[in-house]
Amino acid sequence: MAEYEEMAAIESRHVLEALIARHNARMLAMAEIPPEAIKPVMSALLTIGYMDFAFRELGVNVKRPPSSYGGNWIDHLAWGTDSVYAAARLLFCGQFLGAATILRSQFERWAENAAYNTGVVHKQGESAASYAGRAWAKCHANYPFARRSIRPVDSISDVAARHSWDEEVEQHSPDGPSVTIGRDYTVYPVQLMESMSNFLHGHGPWVDLVHWEAGQLLSAQAPSSLAEASETLSDVITLILRQIRLCLAALAEEQGMNDLPLKILSSSLERQNGGEEPPRPHSLFPLLPTSGLQEGTVAGLEDAAKAHSEVMRGKRPAGRLYRDDEFAHLHFYERRARAAKWALTAFDMEKEGKGELDFKNLDGRNFRYIVASEMAGSISIWLNGTPAGDAAASCSSALRTAYWLWLEDDDRALASLRIVLEQCARMRVWTEKPEKAEKLQSSSATTPKDWVKAAGWNRLSALTRALGEFSHSHANVRLDGAREILEKIQREGLDAEDSIHLARGHALDALTILLLGESINTAKKLSPSIGNAFMEIVDDVLMDKGALAKNREDLFNRTLAQKDAPRGDYSFHGPASALRQDRQMKNS
Repeated sequence: MAEYEEMAAIESRHVLEALIARHNARMLAMAEIPPEAIKPVMSALLTIGYMDFAFRELGVNVKRPPSSYGGNWIDHLAWGTDSVYAAARLLFCGQFLGAATILRSQFERWAENAAYNTGVVHKQGESAASYAGRAWAKCHANYPFARRSIRPVDSISDVAARHSWDEEVEQHSPDGPSVTIGRDYTVYPVQLMESMSNFLHGHGPWVDLVHWEAGQLLSAQAPSSLAEASETLSDVITLILRQIRLCLAALAEEQGMNDLPLKILSSSLERQNGGEEPPRPHSLFPLLPTSGLQEGTVAGLEDAAKAHSEVMRGKRPAGRLYRDDEFAHLHFYERRARAAKWALTAFDMEKEGKGELDFKNLDGRNFRYIVASEMAGSISIWLNGTPAGDAAASCSSALRTAYWLWLEDDDRALASLRIVLEQCARMRVWTEKPEKAEKLQSSSATTPKDWVKAAGWNRLSALTRALGEFSHSHANVRLDGAREILEKIQREGLDAEDSIHLARGHALDALTILLLGESINTAKKLSPSIGNAFMEIVDDVLMDKGALAKNREDLFNRTLAQKDAPRGDYSFHGPASALRQDRQMKNS
């Protein structure tokens, strides 16, 4: 802090230069992620085995966007697999919080699939972790000979009774039922679920990982929890891919491909050594024209995608068989190639609609998000070892992930923004009302909603509900209504046809403004000179300092107007619901 105060005393631009240098140092350090973070993930990715071949045999759309959850069953299954790779990419970047956001959502989604096919019904008042644990254990008790029948009715009868994100509390349940991975490796789905959920709310032993990424810039001296978190999240990946394999095998059976199910289910390489070589750093970068979308990077990804396609046709593009670790990389690059292709397609569509591409505007937004993230990251260093420091680190990491996912039109960006909102409120309460914060922190009944309320942000209730819908992938999410709320809280004067497409970006900008304001406020309490330097940086290169407060107040008022907005119908329906709808249409 003393060094920043010296720079602030000279000129605020030196503080800005330090913030940018922090960002650059982290990007360079991504290439040196410790092996204990890489090896478990590579091992888990190996379990994809025969799945990509099976997807193609069963008619998947090979050009699908990786972030799209698909319009039919086979594409939806492929989305689950693509999501695992999206999480792995964030793990390779040290963004464990973002990876857990994706994996917790996928763990919920495929736990419900397991429950549906084994008759496990969610009990009134049961925790999400307990429900998931029972579903995973029953479905995988005899893997790979698991039951794959389709039940005639929906198994989830009380979905509305389950808690939403803002009512979640820290969980410490017994281990619960177990699942065996590989020959004799035991995992406990209840604990997997609770570890992720607690982490996402700033609790538990993994919090030092966000300090490592946000504050310590992925330094060589990794935290002690790195190995445990990597193993745990890799176990989650393994279970998700398992469940999708069961679904693929069932689909192959239904379509009369009698030899395919055995290949799918016998292709597992669980707990095998996938090596410790991560994908090439350029394949991990955000999809910006000056970064992950550079011509050479895209060309390299396209070459790997072509090799992947050749292998799926039984060819040997390398003139030999690939090693296991090379296969894991090949599957990864194919997905990054599709992500890059769709990003470039989006730029082409924008050019067609507007007549030109405004990369200058995109560069400006990129700069704003970097500055906001690094301000919070710096604060996390100065407050290290405190709950406020944990909140600042979480804000920094989650905003970075949100921006990277937003560049790929991925709704999980909104789930990361949910973390920014909760942790930003938490940082504000610790700064402004430390006694109140102490009471909330010490209570096991405290929910995210309590932090937002204590921060004095009740007017944001509609925004908190909307972002919360995108934090989960279970049967009672209501994405259409949530998206409509995000559309309506945008500033007035937007073209109605464009507003729905801009809602996700507006949410990103809104939470960035909120974080900038709280970072300045917290910094001023720690050091008036640094706080003033932060304010000058915002005023000089981001927005007028008066506009910062005005934009926040306008956001609060626009959001308040939607406080009673309905979230609409549930977005996802099981096969039984679809069957009933078909019958109703025929009868009518």
